[in-house]
Amino acid sequence: MSDEIWPAIKVERFYDEPLAHYEARRREIVTIITGFRNSRYEGDVAERMENRLMALQDGMVVPAVA
Repeated sequence: MSDEIWPAIKVERFYDEPLAHYEARRREIVTIITGFRNSRYEGDVAERMENRLMALQDGMVVPAVA
């Protein structure tokens, strides 16, 4: 267990972004960042997760809405 204190993860909602899309996008962003903070990803998986994270943060992809 790490003694590091991480800053809160803030995800801005895009203009006109449906609430359901924002919530799903935010959940996925938080999951990915938390995974990096806990060293869950390595190699190719880390590369894919980083690309996915950037796309989500830039609004280039829309996450699946449950």
